[in-house]
Amino acid sequence: MTDAYVIGTTLPALAAALELAEVGLDVRVALDGFSLTDELDHSGELDPEGFLAAFLTHLAQPIGEHGAAAQGAEPVLQDPRPFLLRNAKGGWSLQPTPAVWGIPAVPMSAQAMEILGGRGATRATLDRVKPVLTIGKTHELGALVRNRMGRVVEDRLVNPLVRERYGVAPDSVDVALAAPGLNEALTTAGSLSGAALANSDRYVARETRVAPASGWKNLVALLVERLKLFGVEFAELPVESVQAGESENGAWVVSEFGGQDHSVRSVIADTAAPLPSLFEEVFQSLVPEAGRIWTRAQIEDPKLPDPEHPALQNVEVPGQGTWSVRIEHGSDSRWFAQLSGPRVPGTGEVQDGYAGRGEAAVCVSQVLERLGLRASSEYEVEYRVAPSISTASRDAKAARLVEQRESNLSLLPVGAGLHGGEIAAAVADARQAAVMLRRRLTGISE
Repeated sequence: MTDAYVIGTTLPALAAALELAEVGLDVRVALDGFSLTDELDHSGELDPEGFLAAFLTHLAQPIGEHGAAAQGAEPVLQDPRPFLLRNAKGGWSLQPTPAVWGIPAVPMSAQAMEILGGRGATRATLDRVKPVLTIGKTHELGALVRNRMGRVVEDRLVNPLVRERYGVAPDSVDVALAAPGLNEALTTAGSLSGAALANSDRYVARETRVAPASGWKNLVALLVERLKLFGVEFAELPVESVQAGESENGAWVVSEFGGQDHSVRSVIADTAAPLPSLFEEVFQSLVPEAGRIWTRAQIEDPKLPDPEHPALQNVEVPGQGTWSVRIEHGSDSRWFAQLSGPRVPGTGEVQDGYAGRGEAAVCVSQVLERLGLRASSEYEVEYRVAPSISTASRDAKAARLVEQRESNLSLLPVGAGLHGGEIAAAVADARQAAVMLRRRLTGISE
């Protein structure tokens, strides 16, 4: 009898498997070749609460006093770099810092005036004398910025950053979600620029990215090796079907393609992995509500004034909404353009507004052409889960996940798709849920 069967060789799924294996439970993992490591940001993943760094540190520790360490798993932190943004004259200028989502702490600084122009910077300074009359009542980030600093600040400084992260205009994003504590700091400081200054360190910490020292793909290999040290079995064939078990202890029967059946006490499944048909209906309530088209292509030299900083710009595509384009210089001296499409409702590859990946690829070509950029390599168009844009939707997702898990304690859904594509939150949730599962499997009272 196997204690747990894991479907999906993703970081959340393997992290959950490790939590079970470390206490001696029998775990089997299907090596089906599915992994989300290719979709992880090449420059690191956001880790606002430090959950991902904590997991990488845990994995890098040796087993026992004289055990071998998983070299290459240790976390490497990457501080956020300011962006080059379009300035008042149509060229590129470095965004003013300190700032929170582009909101400048010093609106009349030389950097801010380059981008805002004299009139825009002057309007932004009125924030310092404008009374705080709507304390805690302005929930939309765009409305907050416009009311306090004017539309130019929103359009030129805030909108590019918000569009890249969320795929929507700032008016659609909750302040409490994007910048926790900003409204409270506004109350204390009496101005939005003062609030940005007070929250700038917190913002930098939340925007700091983390990656394993040897890269994401190697991390999966390190995880597999660590799991093997704990006696975890690996199936070379993917799962064909899962059925409810006939005995009380054997909650599920997992069948592998061309292989044998396994009676298991619990199943851990990444909802983004290829899953047996039984789970399609079971996980229906957990399907992501929206997604975005994403791609990255090597481009010819764009002639930016400062190669040390990425450039960020929005591009409007008729009939396809606003796209976000980040241009950056790679460590190997090559130039890359990272394109993110607008947030669209839907759950799969063919979305409303897109006939499929082929049409999305045409949109990408149009965006590059509008910017005068030429791709020097082929690019793969991907569909990614879009992050939550409101605290209400985020909390609703969390409630549905809790309800799903409580409806069947022997089935544990995990994955970044359950957390708006945020891998750090997904890993933390999978580890915590696996700890609760192992308490039940080992008979420890909750």
